[in-house]
Amino acid sequence: MAEEQTVLVFGATGNTGASIINGLVDSGQFKVIAAIRPAPKDKPEVILLKSRRVEIRLADLNAIDDTISEVFRGVDVVISAAEWKTLPAQKQLIDAANHAGVKRFIPNDWATPCVRGVRKLDDEKAVIHDYVKEVGIGYTFVDVGMWIQVAFAPAEKSQEKYPGQFDLWRTIIGKGNVKSAFTDIADIGVFVARIIADPRTLNQYVFCWGDEATKQEIFNIAEKFSGDKFEPIRMTIEEKEKIVEQSRAEGGVMEALHEYEYSYWVRGDNTIENAKKPEYGNALDARELYPDIKPHSLEDYARQFYRQAN
Repeated sequence: MAEEQTVLVFGATGNTGASIINGLVDSGQFKVIAAIRPAPKDKPEVILLKSRRVEIRLADLNAIDDTISEVFRGVDVVISAAEWKTLPAQKQLIDAANHAGVKRFIPNDWATPCVRGVRKLDDEKAVIHDYVKEVGIGYTFVDVGMWIQVAFAPAEKSQEKYPGQFDLWRTIIGKGNVKSAFTDIADIGVFVARIIADPRTLNQYVFCWGDEATKQEIFNIAEKFSGDKFEPIRMTIEEKEKIVEQSRAEGGVMEALHEYEYSYWVRGDNTIENAKKPEYGNALDARELYPDIKPHSLEDYARQFYRQAN
């Protein structure tokens, strides 16, 4: 029987991090540690982690100092899933992890495949990939496509979670026939637990996915399970390109949003086929590695989502 690995997770209270924690704990194969910012002991997220027998270690990625080395004590695998603003801090984490003898470092990717020079945020992640290889620490790069949770919007504008959500979802660029891959957030941790226990994935890029569909197909699924008819907002590719250029001039979150949308729905970067290409990283297909995993589909999620909405 393989020796139990100790896994340290940064960003354990976020959406991706929480899924990873759940997957690791549910597998029963790992000692799990969450690295979190100093917080009150009665904070709900901390209480939940402790209730799952997750060890807590304190680390603030916005203020890394020499004490960070203690966080890596006895750790075999480090997984970074903290907010995107902390991406540059990963270089210090990689150095500290390497010095501590960590065997595998999984940087903060958890997104969609792409080539360099298309998305600014993705290029920042590529810099971290280069640094991991330069340092020589063992690694696995993991992408998961788009979250299934963002594939659908509420059936009515009045139910928006943020301004503009409904109209953004209804927007179809071009013919709406470009495919994109999706993974349910809940399935990310299931995949990760298998990936880090698998020697085949060491020093490899792995792509996880649950479904693949065009924007028009997603529209059809939404209408099927909501019982409503949605009127799409049509946008030409040229119009989207102008929006991307404007957002780049402004920078910030909107720049990332529009660059990613252009990548998904115009360029068609986010597909299983592309992820496997050399220029995208030669990804291993997680569904081929672990055919027994049955991830949720877009229809699975839509069925539940619109049932709750109604």
